[in-house]
Amino acid sequence: MLLLMVSLALSAPLDDLLMSELTRAEDALSQRERTPHYIALQVEDRTEWDLQARYGTVFSKRSDQARYLDVDLRVGTPELDSTHELRGFSALDGDTRRVTDLPLSNAPGVLRHAVWKAIDQQYRDADERIVLVRANQQVKVEEEQTAPDFTVVPQARVDGIVGDTPVIDLDAWQPILVEISQIMDASVLVRASSVDLGVEHVIKTFVDSEGSRLSHDWTHGRLSMTASTTAEDGDVVGVYEAIDVHDPSSLPDREALLRTAHAVVERVEALHAAPRGEPYSGPVLLMGRATGVFFHEVLGHRVEGHRQKREDEGHTFADHVGRSVLPEWIDVYDDPTIPVLAGIDLNGHYTYDDEGMRAQRASIVENGEFQGFLMGRSPIQGFESSNGHGRRSVGNAPVSRMGNTIIEASETVPFEVLKQGLRDQAREQDLEYGILVESIDGGFTLTGRQMPNAFNVRASASWRVFVDGRPDELVRGIDLVGTPFGAFSSILAAGENPEVFNGFCGAESGWVPVSAVAPPILFERLEFQLKEKAQERPPLLAKPHPTTAVGGDS
Repeated sequence: MLLLMVSLALSAPLDDLLMSELTRAEDALSQRERTPHYIALQVEDRTEWDLQARYGTVFSKRSDQARYLDVDLRVGTPELDSTHELRGFSALDGDTRRVTDLPLSNAPGVLRHAVWKAIDQQYRDADERIVLVRANQQVKVEEEQTAPDFTVVPQARVDGIVGDTPVIDLDAWQPILVEISQIMDASVLVRASSVDLGVEHVIKTFVDSEGSRLSHDWTHGRLSMTASTTAEDGDVVGVYEAIDVHDPSSLPDREALLRTAHAVVERVEALHAAPRGEPYSGPVLLMGRATGVFFHEVLGHRVEGHRQKREDEGHTFADHVGRSVLPEWIDVYDDPTIPVLAGIDLNGHYTYDDEGMRAQRASIVENGEFQGFLMGRSPIQGFESSNGHGRRSVGNAPVSRMGNTIIEASETVPFEVLKQGLRDQAREQDLEYGILVESIDGGFTLTGRQMPNAFNVRASASWRVFVDGRPDELVRGIDLVGTPFGAFSSILAAGENPEVFNGFCGAESGWVPVSAVAPPILFERLEFQLKEKAQERPPLLAKPHPTTAVGGDS
């Protein structure tokens, strides 16, 4: 059994040490000409396990502990502070903080020394920046968004609920991962493959100058399989399958994992043989997981509250509060408090955000009408309070981010009705086929003003569904593209069974775990463009047989 090699020396409660150093810093910095109006310290204690197998053998195996500190320090006033956007100063704008490593020990002298250095540096950066912010305000035109920079929360928040650190037996998992790797590597077409087991347990300790003292934790486990190959036309095609859980002991058993491995290989081989798709405009049916990713990219990033304050953002929905943006039978909300839905653990579940606020359900769309935004502690006009969505990874400033984005339809039809609707729409539009998108790897969206306010959703497996009843045909190499209002105005119907997509989302505050839950949805018209294509030929040499020994017979 591979266990932790280091244990924390609990000479004093961590929150006591952090609060002591924060109070000392407040007293000292209050003598400065420009003083902080808010300071928060958050420590992440991370315990991680990782096991990876490739080519039918173990490639890496490790367990590790680390401790990181984030300092949020604001100089100025809540109305205008050092975090304010510098308009026209793109080279100087942005957060300047860096990842701060802390000792694992709670020995007061060592820990306080590290915290002191981090606070000192963060104050120097903020003190310099507030001078630029005030000068910037004097020489630029009046801002469109005049809301304060920070919401004051007078009441202290106190909690101390931390669960047990899980015990992960990597030795027990090793033969299972090796067997999965052997299955994937046995295919002559699979050029590269990997199976990974990663588990992390994170304890977050938060204190701030408002008197908050929080300790909370979360555990995430992911077992993932990936396999890829190169098609004859140079396309690199791959399949990624992941199982995410809150409790590593609830991961599937060996037999279920082996079935998944065989399915991954079968899909890679099918994509290798599949024709490349072509640019397309017409009816599209998104399966549930694909719908979830679609809404995450097309709607989710555009309703993150902090984006409504930036002058270079598109503010797509800023003037649409109370107006219809979706069919009246669709609701959308983001609720990080939900741990499990449709029998699947949700990645986006958390109890407190990274600004010390309790997670809350945030209504985005009700009965098709736009309701509001995901909010951290940076207010916007009409939305002055946080709804617990200020998130970040270590070394980044928290901003409003998605957690569990849920799409619900009050009017649904069986899947076969949706699929027949796809054929009917293709026939009405005088097309040979409609497209069914089975899975999506991810995507990206452009929300600013300097580029088209558009999205690109990375379809990994799509099917041509022919009007004349021919068997569906798997195609590769095409991605969904478009603009939000055009896409949403095209929604026709929804299916009955929601599906869960678990993933990690990258944005300006780093990578955070997220989930999207949605039913299948039929669109009257969406567009596909060709995916970028590699130009290398498939390997010139045949793949070695997995059982071939060096210098021996095959």
